[in-house]
Amino acid sequence: MTPERSASCGWSGDQLMAIRAQLERLTGSRILQQSPRKQRLLRHIVEATLSGAADRLKGYTLGVEVFDRGVEFDPNIDPIVRVEMGRLRSKLIEFYSDQGATDPVLIELPKGDYAARIGFRVNNAVSDTPRKRRNEDQDRAERPSLAVIPFANMSADPEQEYFADGITEDLITDLSKLAGLSIISRHSSFVYKNANKRIEEIGVELGVRYVLEGSVRRASETLRITAQLVDARTGEHVWAQRFDRPVRDAFSVQDDVTQKIVAALAVSLTPLEAARIGHEGTASLEAHDSLLRGLQRFWIYTEAANGEARALFERAVEHDGDYAAAHAWLARSLVFDYSMSWADSTPETLERARHHAQTAVELDGLLPFAHAVRCWAELWAKNGPAAVEAGRRAIALDPNNTDARLFRSLSLSASGQGEDGLHQIETGMALNPHPSAFYFWARGKSLQVLGRDQEALADFKAGIRLRAAFLPNLLYATWACVNLGRMKDAQRYRDAMTAINGGRQTRKPSIWLDATWNRRFAEALQQVGVEMKD
Repeated sequence: MTPERSASCGWSGDQLMAIRAQLERLTGSRILQQSPRKQRLLRHIVEATLSGAADRLKGYTLGVEVFDRGVEFDPNIDPIVRVEMGRLRSKLIEFYSDQGATDPVLIELPKGDYAARIGFRVNNAVSDTPRKRRNEDQDRAERPSLAVIPFANMSADPEQEYFADGITEDLITDLSKLAGLSIISRHSSFVYKNANKRIEEIGVELGVRYVLEGSVRRASETLRITAQLVDARTGEHVWAQRFDRPVRDAFSVQDDVTQKIVAALAVSLTPLEAARIGHEGTASLEAHDSLLRGLQRFWIYTEAANGEARALFERAVEHDGDYAAAHAWLARSLVFDYSMSWADSTPETLERARHHAQTAVELDGLLPFAHAVRCWAELWAKNGPAAVEAGRRAIALDPNNTDARLFRSLSLSASGQGEDGLHQIETGMALNPHPSAFYFWARGKSLQVLGRDQEALADFKAGIRLRAAFLPNLLYATWACVNLGRMKDAQRYRDAMTAINGGRQTRKPSIWLDATWNRRFAEALQQVGVEMKD
């Protein structure tokens, strides 16, 4: 580019040098160095922007010039440009939220445009990029609180229930990423599936100001979604709308609903949040459909159902090997199998889980659930620092992610950090007023590390009442009773655990990373004849 052309495009020679240096830093960074296709796409876009040819950046021209498609290329049929743009956009956000947080040149790819937006930081701000910033000191109690209760399946086919549930889960996932909202977890929201309760009652029970409800009707290739945002204090509608779209536009409807909620509640978004709103995980409806069907099976929490879920998550990966969420859920189902010592579980099961969790993170470093599952998988692999860091990253990306707080709590308590572990799980339980047995185990485990065995036992017993077949609560109740000198109770919990486990050796739930606690754990359980395998 000649100096004359540079000046006509509004860039000084020094600015051009800085921008191109930043481009080299980006393409050589760990997030892009293994992705030649994304490097090529970013270089093409930035150079076109710098040369004043940004108006040529269209889906068709990028497909032909960057992805080597032929002249017959149709971006409406082949989604490669849209998909790769979404993934590159996520990679840039990930870079600038971590290693590039203080870089002087900011290169962004705004949604809805193919040109780059380039800014220069002045006093740690970007001079030409308007930004809305949320108040970092805003108390959680002052934030709008919201529960998304399961959308009703209005389809003629009752088997479409999974699809309505999936719409609900996707909305919870998208909204929970926004730090300006306090979102009730999926676990507690789904307590109200088919519940015959007034919105005002639900609001009181969940402690929220707003409730989002709706319905889904799917017939052949058409889709109707209705959604209503209700003020739970008054029962009045804050916003309501009906969407009639082709089934292939289901993702865009979910994005529309999310945007409408943000606007109705006047939620200020950070640039990172604004860029992350929207479903760009896959362009394959078949992959997403398999994922939703898998989720319906996963939440049943039985060995057989988990096997069915795993097969469906594997099918989702087969449909789209770059679908980060599918890899993450496949990893979670594998860790679940391993942690429960089920029949098909082997050391290879855990290694597969770690592989898929790491793949999910590499595909989408901004997917909170990917980091959360990696935390859980690395903990079982006794990789404490990686587990704790993955949990931290998940929560930084999604402060409303209760499972991320659950897994991080367990990684902290497994390291002997009971106080920090207790803080994480109690924060998670505040967003999950109807916690599962898993959560009671995590809180009890942190309490045990703090030497509060009596309180810990109360949590383990609460978890057993919720789900008697969840082995960790039985195992840790056994330990708590030994510590309290209640040997008959310890033996009773041991016998219940043995009966449920079919006589198989029990794997240590949440491997102790701290050697002292690991020894205490093993010695106490040996007193009642419990031997475990790693």
